[in-house]
Amino acid sequence: MEDLVVLEKPSSPQLPDLLRKAVREGRLVIVIGECSVEYEGRGASRLGSGERILVIKQDGSVLLHRPTGYSPINWQPSSSTIEVWSSDDTALRVLSVRSKPREVLDVSFTRVDLVVIAGLKDKAEYTMYLDEAEMKSIIVRHPEIVEPGFRVVEDEKKLEAGQADIYGLDKNGNPVIVELKRVTASREAVLQLYSYVESYESKYGRRPRGILVAPSFSPSALEALHRLKLEYKRVDPRELYKLAVEKGLKKSLFKYTRRRGLGESGG
Repeated sequence: MEDLVVLEKPSSPQLPDLLRKAVREGRLVIVIGECSVEYEGRGASRLGSGERILVIKQDGSVLLHRPTGYSPINWQPSSSTIEVWSSDDTALRVLSVRSKPREVLDVSFTRVDLVVIAGLKDKAEYTMYLDEAEMKSIIVRHPEIVEPGFRVVEDEKKLEAGQADIYGLDKNGNPVIVELKRVTASREAVLQLYSYVESYESKYGRRPRGILVAPSFSPSALEALHRLKLEYKRVDPRELYKLAVEKGLKKSLFKYTRRRGLGESGG
């Protein structure tokens, strides 16, 4: 976190300048206080005075939250222009204007209780169910996911073209190179697999089967697979996750909720 600023019950006339600078520099701004709201655009709405939380994210997205509920009562996307000022009858006024479609969100604070300004760092990847390493781990332990009779010989097979995810033998003893993708496989993934197949044949003098394993495949990937005479296998990440939990390869959060007697409900 960079240069955290926390102001309790700020009354400085420089507050609008401070917030304008923070927005201009792409910093996170949180304002808590009593405000009223007007919106006009695809519809029109008015919200009377109440204590609320205004969040201006680092990309310029604006969200206004009431004290309860997880969804904002009003919001504007990152394409908005934001202006901040104060006047005799408002402690702080925040105007968010979107050009296309034309939308205006006007938040008027009669009282500001707390202002937080910060620069947050978050480059983590969001993973649904399993990451690629976990996906490979469960397929290595359960190679029948690829096809019946498949047997894993080597994890991370080193080849001149790079490291293939899995090397094994099919039920007839034919060599198989398996490449995994946890998201939609692209044409580039097919070409990557093809380079491993070519590299294996060049080194060992025998053409292996190449199988690309992924939840889905782009049209260009399917075309390339057909043209290069490679194979593919669709897998369901949710089913892999359930199998990983069932086999003890992945811990389920529900185990902790049951342990603490928190029940089975929730999203």
